Amino acid sequence: MDLIDLPGIGEKTAATLRTHGIETAEALSHYYPRAYRTYYATSADKLPIGEYVSLIGTISRPVSHHTGHVSTQVATFKDDGGSLTLRWFNAPYIVRSLRVDTTYQVRGKVEIFAGKRQMVNPETHLITGESPQPSDQIVPVYTAIGTVKSGNLRKIVAEALKLAVTDPLTTKIRTTYGLVDLETALHNIHFPKDNDSLEAAIHRLGFDELYALQMESLKSAEHTHPATNPIHCDMGILQNWITSLPFVPTTAQTRSIDEILKDLGNGVAMHRLLQGEVGSGKTLVAAAAALTVKLAGKQTLVMAPTQILAEQLHTSLTSFLQDAASISLVTHDVHGDTTADIVVGTQALLQEKHTFSTIGLVIVDEQHRFGVVQRLLLTRFAPAPHFLMMTATPIPRSLAMTSLTGLDVSHLDELPKNRVPVKTYYVTEEKRKNAFDWIKREIQSGNQAFVVAPVIDEAEDEEGNAKKSVTLLEKELTTLLPGISVDVMHGRMKEHEKTEHLRMFRDCHTQVLVATSMVEVGIDIPTANIMVIEDAERFGLAQLHQLRGRVGRGGAQGHCLLFSKMKSEKSRERLTYFVRETDGAKLAEYDLRTRGPGQLFGLVQHGFFSLRFASLFDERLLEETHAAALSVAKSSISP
Repeated sequence: MDLIDLPGIGEKTAATLRTHGIETAEALSHYYPRAYRTYYATSADKLPIGEYVSLIGTISRPVSHHTGHVSTQVATFKDDGGSLTLRWFNAPYIVRSLRVDTTYQVRGKVEIFAGKRQMVNPETHLITGESPQPSDQIVPVYTAIGTVKSGNLRKIVAEALKLAVTDPLTTKIRTTYGLVDLETALHNIHFPKDNDSLEAAIHRLGFDELYALQMESLKSAEHTHPATNPIHCDMGILQNWITSLPFVPTTAQTRSIDEILKDLGNGVAMHRLLQGEVGSGKTLVAAAAALTVKLAGKQTLVMAPTQILAEQLHTSLTSFLQDAASISLVTHDVHGDTTADIVVGTQALLQEKHTFSTIGLVIVDEQHRFGVVQRLLLTRFAPAPHFLMMTATPIPRSLAMTSLTGLDVSHLDELPKNRVPVKTYYVTEEKRKNAFDWIKREIQSGNQAFVVAPVIDEAEDEEGNAKKSVTLLEKELTTLLPGISVDVMHGRMKEHEKTEHLRMFRDCHTQVLVATSMVEVGIDIPTANIMVIEDAERFGLAQLHQLRGRVGRGGAQGHCLLFSKMKSEKSRERLTYFVRETDGAKLAEYDLRTRGPGQLFGLVQHGFFSLRFASLFDERLLEETHAAALSVAKSSISP
């Protein structure tokens, strides 16, 4: 169904949703909440200050007061236990819309003002018929889409959920693994009645994510290792090149190179994943593989998701190989030599106009940024090229044994000996000003800083309190860092715009780059040694780890500052654990163990796979989805 056909969606709202990639009612039903807020049922005589509560009672006629350009609407809520003040700002319609001597449900945060209890901008819901029994309520909180705020999204998502849903899983699979049906899961992920129903929805949607991953893996495994020509080279030349490097490769790098050379020498195409944390030296291993292919008289294609990352790979490979191989760059803006030994580029490499000689190896960096069709296009060459993928996502053993059965994995499980560990700090709101004073001094002495926000536009919670965003930070930093050049980059920019902003930062024309978490993948700025992360509690620990790995790349001391206003003990413990732990796999496992019902933040996994609900470290779920996918695959080929 088209968006415009849903009640509550007009042309303007539909256009806004389409701009953000939501074009159908089905897509709207999969726009999940970013968090949940629990409103505890209570009465006016038992109000906990600072908590979100739900009350049932009557409301007096609101009175509007005007001061300058601000109007305030004030009313009194009453129930059998007592009363409290309700206050709205710039909401004159409240005076006309609320009815006296009528029962309402009122939801909001209890505060103290001038010694009296009050709620600011509370939600009111008219109750018709018999008053319901008070009960706790879990309410979804959505990230605003342009001008469509969280409250409006709740209403239109509810309309989208009224449409029929086709469940891709059979009744047998749902019964075997104790899963709710998809319609129930979607309803409960948006409007859960309790924590149990929310957990069941998360479990079902997480199962769907890993099941789809398993099915794709089984399908691609049939074509993973086609026959090809083995690649052999003069190992003496390769060894001399390794010996001439200005550093000694790590044991993990040497082991990975040996594994790749063994694969290249076989008569079947290599299909290998090179996994290593940020800074573990994946590019050196790729350079060794590409040089081996060059010495055998064949070409290597190296594909990166963005132009700036392609340029970075081109620079790194040129630095490693120097006169040992010819290297060119091909992007939409740069038309390099397609006959070079190594051709580095973006998806522009896939254009039909580009012709290559015999391709022996294809290397893809962060392959999750490319569609399946694009990846398949890279295998169109004959004979089949060897295929090497690189990722910074931790690959647990259980994942390698299930969904990666058609993929060999090499692990870079150690950092170069000269890499200085990044110092990480948890910065509370009281220390924010002091932190930026220190950042200013560091920048004035020649340093650069990333400042990362979770959202692009100004974001608000249900009470209108601003959350940190790229837009807000740009304004704030001009005040906090006078005389410092501040620039902005985010995902809504066109590719050439993002490239230009990154170039300006890389070439030190700007000193601070404010961005969303898109900077977590691949960007290497040697002079940027400070990473500031706003609202750090809203990121997964694995994602925070990726961001932390972006600084200190030039050999200098890196610093990562986690800014958070959250005062909850759980958020503090979580960020404190991150400060002291440097192992990406352990951080991902910690997020899985400590996740509470509905805490969707922290579950998004960026890198080789992007998951919202499942975890790559959930061994039981990986095994169950693998078994389910195998059963379906076998039944589809049975006579």
